[in-house]
Amino acid sequence: MSSEDALAVSMLVILAIAGATLLTILYSLLKNAGKKDELEELLADEEPAFEDQEGPAKGQDKPSQPWEKEGDWWKL
Repeated sequence: MSSEDALAVSMLVILAIAGATLLTILYSLLKNAGKKDELEELLADEEPAFEDQEGPAKGQDKPSQPWEKEGDWWKL
């Protein structure tokens, strides 16, 4: 086998490895596309989000210190 043939064969081997890598990635993506993440389920069981909680930002609570403004001071 001549040096030109070795170059062509090595390029074909490199292309085959690259193609196999892409096919492996696509296969793993398609295989795991429908699965739910276990961590997502664990996090969903935690406390509700901060926006769902009632707090002083709603303007319902009076300030606890005399220098604090009420929550709806900007509506005046």
